[in-house]
Amino acid sequence: MPEPKVLLLHWNSGRWRAKDRAAQALTENSCESWIFAFGGDYLNTSRARPSDLSGYDIIIANSDPIHLEKLCALSASRPASCKWVTLLEGDALDYIKPRPFIRELLDSSDLVNCINKYTEGFFKKITSVPVRFIGFPYPAEGIRSLATPFDKRRKDIFLAPMLLSRWLEYIVVKDLGIPFYGYEKKITRTLRTLHKNFLRYGTNNSNYFLNIVHSIYKDPLLQMKKAAPLKDFFRHNGGAHIWLNMDHRYTWGRYVLDAAALQVPIIATRSTGQAEHFFPSTMIENEFEVEKAVDLIKKLFSDPEFYQEAASVPIERFDHLRPEVKKKELLEALYS
Repeated sequence: MPEPKVLLLHWNSGRWRAKDRAAQALTENSCESWIFAFGGDYLNTSRARPSDLSGYDIIIANSDPIHLEKLCALSASRPASCKWVTLLEGDALDYIKPRPFIRELLDSSDLVNCINKYTEGFFKKITSVPVRFIGFPYPAEGIRSLATPFDKRRKDIFLAPMLLSRWLEYIVVKDLGIPFYGYEKKITRTLRTLHKNFLRYGTNNSNYFLNIVHSIYKDPLLQMKKAAPLKDFFRHNGGAHIWLNMDHRYTWGRYVLDAAALQVPIIATRSTGQAEHFFPSTMIENEFEVEKAVDLIKKLFSDPEFYQEAASVPIERFDHLRPEVKKKELLEALYS
């Protein structure tokens, strides 16, 4: 079949084309990697109108919670020849509570792209539309090019989630005597966002969230960093000794993929759906196995052979996530 014309809808701002952002493809680890796999286009969902769907063969729509009603309307208005793929957003646990429009959106789709292997059966019970665990393409080679050699790494621990999203990781490491750090988002100050920020937060101080972290954690040993662009994120965090991700969610597991691409051992939960494939020796069963996490941290810092074995993820282990492989999976699920 001829190359399909693909549009991705998502809540990130803007409108752009893959051919205008070729460099981004080398590190894009989110759902936007689909744009580069197909050489497609991107459009912020809030800006999308039915007329914007004209001319596309496939619409991949991220099921952003704030846009469910609008996505239902857009799906219903798409051209008859256009295939609609709903890409499930976030944690599957968010879907176990009934919410308006989600079933309507899934039922109006041609395919539901499930992003966590443990949740495929659950979503198949919600809708009669085909549900497949496909996820995203992943640019492993581009991210690995930003990795830090083993002998140049710092002896510290990266706490993977944003610091205000949970503090499980901090609870695990705070008494170990090993340096640790984490990230929190910053307020972006532009002419377009000044008024909105002030209405929402009462300030335009870019350190607003870091100040909240400081007031809650009250720990001078916690090193706090502002969220950074992906290249900077990979370059800096590839220099950590290990990552820690006590994730309770059933989602795509990007932190595990990123750690594997950078060859940094990560202690991560089974629910990520990625840990058992990339890091079976440092996987924990659930987010409350804090004592096992502590023991693994100590072993990764004291046992060089164990560290080397855990960290040495061959690039071939990403073969199933290559853009051409994921693209083929999606097209076969849609047209076969």
